[in-house]
Parts: sequence; structure tokens; C-alpha cells
Amino acid sequence: MAWSPQKAHETRRHAAFARLWEQERERVWRLIVALSGSRDEADDLTQEVSIRALEGFSRFRGLSSASTWLHRITVNVVLRHRERRRESVTLENETHTTDAGPERRAVQSDTLRRTQSALEKLPEDLRTPLVLLAWEELSYKEIATLLEIPIGTVMSRLHTARQRLRKELGDAL
Repeated sequence: MAWSPQKAHETRRHAAFARLWEQERERVWRLIVALSGSRDEADDLTQEVSIRALEGFSRFRGLSSASTWLHRITVNVVLRHRERRRESVTLENETHTTDAGPERRAVQSDTLRRTQSALEKLPEDLRTPLVLLAWEELSYKEIATLLEIPIGTVMSRLHTARQRLRKELGDAL
């Protein structure tokens, strides 16, 4: 096959995407678990994100960082998946303690269960920024960019989400 500028450009874009994906794959998977609540579905959804991102990479213009662009695709894939499923989803988060006794582990397990339940009760528009902040450790600005909402809206939603969690969890906090 003869060399062509278009083929060379395509090869460079594939290599650039491969580097991006290698760098972000684990974060994408963790974000999917946090948003979907299912480790079982995370591998399939991660694969779907990789396919959609690869298909759309040629249209990426660099108006945001590549990781922000990829996380936006991730959020969209998870939200579409949840819409298709239309059922309650729990956030899974394992607590690993090596030095805690049975009583301490029981309290931690109960607290985790109550926290998961409280998170499930939050509407999607409040839960998503909270997960992005707490699990992905994104800044308010990154969350605003990712969700395509003003930073003031991010702050308001986080404040409301925290208030509702405090009310729901009460003394468990």
C-alpha cells in the first residue's frame, strides 16, 4: 500500500488515541463503577466508551482537555445505559480494613449500606457531580466543563446533595 498524507495522519491519530486511552482507561472504569454502581457492568461500559471515543476522536478539536472530553463521553454512556435500564442501581464501594475487628467491620458495613442507599435516593443531577467530586476528585471547574453546566450550578448541586445526604444519614456521618 502506498504512503499517503491521509493514511499517515490517521496513523498518528490512532497512536494519539491509544496513548490517551492507556493513560485514562483505569479512571474511566472507576468513574463508570461510581456512576453506574456496578462493577459487573463496568467492563462492558468501558468497552463502549472506548469504541465511542475512538469513533469520535477525529472530531475532537481540543477545546477542552482530552481527559475531560473522554470523561464527558463516559458520563453520556453511563447515563444512556441507566436510561435504558430504568431501574435502581447501587453504588458499590468495598471497604478494606485489615486491623478492624468484627464489630468495627459491622459498623463500617452498615454505614456503607446506608450511604449507598442515601446516594441512590439523590436525583441524577445531584448524584453525578457529587460522584465526580468525591470519587474522581475533579475540581468544580472540571465538573462544570464535563457536565456542560455553569460552575455556580455545580456548586449549588453539590451543596444541595450534601444537605440531602446529611439529612438522610443523620448521625451516621
